[in-house]
Amino acid sequence: MHVRWLMFLQKFSFSIKHKPGSENRVADALSRKRNLLIQLQTEITVLECLKDLYSEDPDFGTIWQQCQNEQNNTEYGIRHGFLFNQNKLSIPVSSWRQQLVREAHGGSLSAHAGRENTLRALQERFFWPRLRRDVFRLVDSCHICQTYKGGAQNTGLYMPLPVPDSIWEDLSLDFVLGLPRTKRGNDSIMVVVDRFSKMAHFISCKKTANAMHIAHLFFNEIVRLHGLPRSLTSDRDVKFISHFWQELWKKLGTDIRLSSAYHPQTDVQTEVVNRTLGNMLRCLVQERPKQWEEALSIAEFAYNAMTNRSTGKPPFCIVYTKAPNIALNLTVLPKCKSAAASSFTDRYKEMLEEVRQQIIKANQRYKEAADTHRRQRLFNIGDLVMVRLRREPGTYSKLARRKIGPIPINAKINDNAYTVALPPDCNSSPTFNVADIRAYTPPDDAVIAISSSESSSSEVGED
Repeated sequence: MHVRWLMFLQKFSFSIKHKPGSENRVADALSRKRNLLIQLQTEITVLECLKDLYSEDPDFGTIWQQCQNEQNNTEYGIRHGFLFNQNKLSIPVSSWRQQLVREAHGGSLSAHAGRENTLRALQERFFWPRLRRDVFRLVDSCHICQTYKGGAQNTGLYMPLPVPDSIWEDLSLDFVLGLPRTKRGNDSIMVVVDRFSKMAHFISCKKTANAMHIAHLFFNEIVRLHGLPRSLTSDRDVKFISHFWQELWKKLGTDIRLSSAYHPQTDVQTEVVNRTLGNMLRCLVQERPKQWEEALSIAEFAYNAMTNRSTGKPPFCIVYTKAPNIALNLTVLPKCKSAAASSFTDRYKEMLEEVRQQIIKANQRYKEAADTHRRQRLFNIGDLVMVRLRREPGTYSKLARRKIGPIPINAKINDNAYTVALPPDCNSSPTFNVADIRAYTPPDDAVIAISSSESSSSEVGED
């Protein structure tokens, strides 16, 4: 290797001369880093301007004069030309208050901590009146926190769906997915529930079935038994938002009611039925999970024969006016004429009205229990808000932003659902539940710069 370099260098005409290390500063800088560090000096002069502000400051002017005249003051004192409240540096009214809050919250060594942590970091070192209010205002208006911090909120009071007037007019529809594939190739269950009688039908199907196939199943298994529904409540499954599904029910005069984006609680009734169905099938199939399709009819019969908590009656009694015969009916009672048979129609109407009132009372109980942990939050059309994004397959990242905005509200569906103006690149539905909407707080530098000199401190409280 040395011979090769020697032959290469012989091509050039050069002379080798010694250069002292003191002159070779560029090449020798790293080897002399100790000497360089000894010569470095740091001088912080940025806070020197505060000394000139104390005398005319509306918060500390009187206290500054008292300390200058050496009057006794147990809380304040002057050190090195600065006014201290015990061991905390007093900051007069200036842009320094805002700058210190920004540095404590999102500075180079900060990570956008919450309001309490930012306030605690400042209270340990600095003091000025209404420090808490200034910190809370700036943290609430931090655009980075509003965009990248997620989390659910308890906004939106419980709002049950309107109570139907009769049986099999208002239905809800959902799917149970992720089941083992059976011999027929089915791996899902379509669950259809009557919102009045709570009767349910469980129909096996394939996860890959399109909207047309689901429509055929619905007509073969539901419409042929109960007729066309007036309304159909479902989530925003790709089958239910397809053009075919929407146009089909539009031509048939059925109202399609879709849940708001990322809020399956809109159709909470079907979600509850899905959980009950899962528990039933697990008990029926036990160690034979691939035989769930054979046990599906048993689960449907058992569910419709059970007393519903909301109506207080089994679905069979509401739809067919009597409970079904089961294995416990060992004896057949003799038939006899009854004087009440002539008033059957009136009694049936009374029963339907009784069931309807029972559902209304049950919804009221659920609402009172749910609203104890919720708070109402209303928005107006045109308000700027931040909308929380949920996990989407293939695009989710733990470090991605949690909310988008600020974007305006375009329409109000009800107190719990709003339509917002999503950006063009967002494929989500523009209708969101109020739990996923937060009011946008715009950053306003002037507010915090002058807030401490205001006479009122009732907004958030004084420190």
